[in-house]
Amino acid sequence: MKDLFLKTGKKLISHELISGSFYVFIGGMIANGFAFLLNLFLARSLSYSDYAIFASLLSVITLASIPAGSINTVIVKFATNLFVKNENDRLKTLYMLFFKFVLGLSIFIIFLFAIFSVPLMNYLHMDNVWYVIITGFVISSFYLSTLNGAFLQSLLKFKFISLLNILGSSIKLIVGVLLVFLGYRAFGGLGAIFSMTFGMFLIAYLPLVKILKQKSSNKSIALNTKQMLTYAVPTFITVLFLTSFTSMDVILVKHFFNSHDAGFYAGLSLIGKVIFYFTAPIPMVMFPLLVKRHATGVNFNNLFYLALLLVVLPSVAITAFYFVFPNFVINLFLGGREYLSVAKYLGIFGVYLTVFSLVNVCVSFFLSLNKTNVSALVVFAAITQIILIYIFHTNFYQIIGVSMLISVSLFIALLFIFFKNYGNTKHLKETITFLNTTGV
Repeated sequence: MKDLFLKTGKKLISHELISGSFYVFIGGMIANGFAFLLNLFLARSLSYSDYAIFASLLSVITLASIPAGSINTVIVKFATNLFVKNENDRLKTLYMLFFKFVLGLSIFIIFLFAIFSVPLMNYLHMDNVWYVIITGFVISSFYLSTLNGAFLQSLLKFKFISLLNILGSSIKLIVGVLLVFLGYRAFGGLGAIFSMTFGMFLIAYLPLVKILKQKSSNKSIALNTKQMLTYAVPTFITVLFLTSFTSMDVILVKHFFNSHDAGFYAGLSLIGKVIFYFTAPIPMVMFPLLVKRHATGVNFNNLFYLALLLVVLPSVAITAFYFVFPNFVINLFLGGREYLSVAKYLGIFGVYLTVFSLVNVCVSFFLSLNKTNVSALVVFAAITQIILIYIFHTNFYQIIGVSMLISVSLFIALLFIFFKNYGNTKHLKETITFLNTTGV
C-alpha cells in the first residue's frame, strides 16, 4: 500500500499540468499572502471612502489592462510554437516586434489617461485628478511586465514565474505600507502596484538574455504578422469582455451606490476573487501545454478534463467554507467592522466565482486551439450582464444574481460546443483512468 501511494504521488507530481501548476500555485500563494497583508493593511488604515477609491481604480486598472491579457495570449500562442521548433532566432524577432508595440501602447495609455482624467474623475466621484493620471502609469507598467511574463510562460519557465511573483508581491507590500505611512492614502495602493509591475518587468529579463542575444530572423515574419493579427483581434475581444465579468460589477456598484456601500461590495468582490486567483495557475499552465500538444499531434482532451477537475475541487471547497464561516473570512481579510454586513452574500458570490473560473478554463482551451469564434458568445454574455445590472441593481443580491445567471449560461454553452466538436468518451475515460491509476 505504501509503495502504491509513493508511486501514485510520483506520477501525479510528474504530470506536466500538475507540476507546472504546482510551481505557479506555490509562488502565487506566497504572493497572495503578501497581497493579503497589504489589502488587510489598506482596509484597516484607509477610510471606507478612500478604500472605495482604491478598489474602483483597481477595477479600472483591470479593465484597461485587458488588452495586455490578449497580448499575453497571442505571445504564448506563437512563441510556444517557435519554442517547440527550437527557432530561437525567430523568437527574438517576435520579442522585438512585441516590445516596440507594447512600448508605444504604454506611452499612448499615459497620454489617454491624462486627456480623460477629469471626466473619469467625475464619473467615479473622486476629488483628485492625480488618481486617474497615476493610474495611467500603473497600467503602462503592467503592459511592460506582461510582455516578459508571456515569454517566460511560452518557454515553460514556471519555476522562475513563481519566484518572480514572490519578488514582485514583496516589493508591492513594502512600497504600499511605506507610502500609506507617509500619508499618501489611496495613492499608496497605486504606488505599490506600479513598483511591483515595473520591478517584475526588469527582473524577468534575466532568463530571456539567452534568446535576446540571438541574431534576429525575418524569415516568414510577414506571414506570422498576418497570422498574429487574425488571431489577436478576436482574442483581444474575448479577453476584454471575459475580464469585464469581474470588473464591471465593481465599477457599476461604485456608480449606483453610495461610497460606503461601494466599499463594502469592493471588499466582498476581493474575497470572492480568491477562488479565481487560487485556481488561475491551472489554465495559465494549461494554455502553452495545449498549444504544445496540438502542435506535436498529441492528445489534448484529457488535459482539458483534468484542468476542469483541478479547478472545480478547490473552488467548491472554498465556496463551502464561505457559506459556513462567512464572518470568520471577512474578519480575516477585511478586519471585520462594518464589512460584516456583507457576510450573507459571501457564499453565493463564491458560487458565481466558481462558475466563472470554469468558464475561464473553457475559453483558454478554445483560444489555445485557434477557435476564436467563441468571442461572440463571451461578448454577448458580458454585454447582457452590464445591461441587466443597469436594470436590476436594487441590492447586492440582484447584482450577484445577474452575474451568476450569465456565467452559468455561458459555461453551459461552452461545454456544449466542446462536446459537439471535441467531446469523446474515450478521452474522458482516459482522464478517469488517470485519476484511478495516475496514468495518462
